[in-house]
Amino acid sequence: MSQLNIKLFPTLEVNLNDLVAWEQQADVGEFIFANSKEQHLVSMQEPTIKYLSVLQNEQLVGFIILALEPNNIVEFRRIVIGHRGDGIGQLAIQAMEQYCLEHFACQRIWLDVFDFNKRGQHIYRKLGYQEFKRCQHGDHQLLLFEKHL
Repeated sequence: MSQLNIKLFPTLEVNLNDLVAWEQQADVGEFIFANSKEQHLVSMQEPTIKYLSVLQNEQLVGFIILALEPNNIVEFRRIVIGHRGDGIGQLAIQAMEQYCLEHFACQRIWLDVFDFNKRGQHIYRKLGYQEFKRCQHGDHQLLLFEKHL
């Protein structure tokens, strides 16, 4: 699979049912706090929140949520891919980084990931993100990663 097959576009309201369904999959829900369709609709109206649809060969396969912060910083809040294990997520993250450079003049992207999400940590490290902080969240730790572009 080449990166040329992955494209990102602003998410349309008509796609929210797919987003909600993907968030509710058993192997996704343990890593995120899923939102209802109504919660997503409210978030989409926020000027600093950006929803990006992930398309592979023109087919919707996932989504990314970003939060724009001052000083050209982007919080990478969420990525959910409908079918995992094919490397689509990694290509989507690389495409998201390029999108952030082009659309937001982004200099730094940061994210948090639960300590038990070993797969996510592996992928972020593989893509050049470095852990810079840890904080407690309930019974688990959140690991904060960043990447300077």
